[in-house]
Amino acid sequence: MLLRDLKKNMLLPDKEIFINKTVKIRERDIHLISITMEEHRNVLWLMYQEPEEVDLEERKEYTTNKDEMIDIVNNDTNKQKINISEITIQDQKMSFSSSYSSRVDDYEKYMLMQHFVEKGLTTIDWDELYLDSIWIKSYIQEESEEFPSIDLSEELDIIIKVNEESMEVLINQPIYLEYGEMEKGNKYYFYDSIEKKNRIYYINKIENYDIWEDANNKFEKEFKQVLPQEQYEQMKEEYISNLEEICPKGMNLAMLEYEAEDDIQLNFYSNEFLSKKPVYISSSSGYTFIFRSDKKFGVNGFRSRLCMIKPVKKDFRGSIDAELFSWYSKIPEEIIKV
Repeated sequence: MLLRDLKKNMLLPDKEIFINKTVKIRERDIHLISITMEEHRNVLWLMYQEPEEVDLEERKEYTTNKDEMIDIVNNDTNKQKINISEITIQDQKMSFSSSYSSRVDDYEKYMLMQHFVEKGLTTIDWDELYLDSIWIKSYIQEESEEFPSIDLSEELDIIIKVNEESMEVLINQPIYLEYGEMEKGNKYYFYDSIEKKNRIYYINKIENYDIWEDANNKFEKEFKQVLPQEQYEQMKEEYISNLEEICPKGMNLAMLEYEAEDDIQLNFYSNEFLSKKPVYISSSSGYTFIFRSDKKFGVNGFRSRLCMIKPVKKDFRGSIDAELFSWYSKIPEEIIKV
C-alpha cells in the first residue's frame, strides 16, 4: 500500500465535535460518535448493531411466495429504520442531504473505528461484539449550511429529529374480487393490530389493463428519438424481458382500484400467486413498473390507488380469489433530546 492510499483511508478532520453518547432511536441503542469537518464534507457519525445476515447460499427454502413474503415482512418489522433529518447542538442546526451505512468489515472501516477509539469512544457495551456485526452510518450535512460553532466547555444540548417512516404490517385477510365497478360507499374492513381498531377501505373496481400497448408506446416515446438505434434496440430487449416477467405477451393485467380512509396503502395479491413456489430471477436491469391511478380521488372522496392483481386473458371477466396481504403503518416523526 502506498502512503497516499493510507492517508485516504484515515479520518483526518479539520474540526471535530466528539459526542460519545448512546441514545434510543426507534427503540434501538444508537451510539452518537462524532461530528467532523473535512475538506469536502461535514458528517455526523453514529454506530449501531445488526444481527448477522443470512448467507445467500444457506437461504431458507420456501414452499410458497406467501411464506417467503411473511418472513420478509416480519424481519423488516424488527429492523426499525434510523433516518435522522436534523441534529441541533447548542441551538445550531445541521440538516442532512444524504446518508451512508456499512458494516465494519474492511480496512477503511477499521481505520475509522481506530480514530474514534483513540478519541475516547466508550465501548464497554460493545467490546464483546464482532466488528462485522457493528454498522457505522454517516449523515452528510447540506452544502449550504455552516459547520456548527460549538463551545465544548458547555453542555452540548443535543436535539435529534427523526423522519417519519412507514412499516409494512401483515393482515392476511381473504377477499373475493368480482370484475367490474362496485357500488359507491360499499365498505370493507380490516383489523389494525397496532392501534387495535378496525380500518375502512373501499374497492371501486377491478378491470383489465393492456400493459403491453401502454408500456411499449411509453418506451418508444421516451427513448426512440433520443438514443442511437443500437442502444435503443438493446434497451428495448431488456425492457420487454422485464415486462414479460410481470405479464406474458398476449395477456392483460387485472388491476384493482381502491381507496382507504386515513390515506393508507394496501397490498393485495391473488391466491394463485401466493400459493406458488418462489422463482428467483437474476436480472441486471433497473426497470421498475409503478402503477398509479389516473385520478387523484376516488368516488368515496379518498385518494385513488391502483394495485396489480395478476395476469389474465384479454377476455377475462370473472372473479378472483385474493388476499389483503398487508398495509403500511406510518411511524410518526420523532424529536429526541439527548
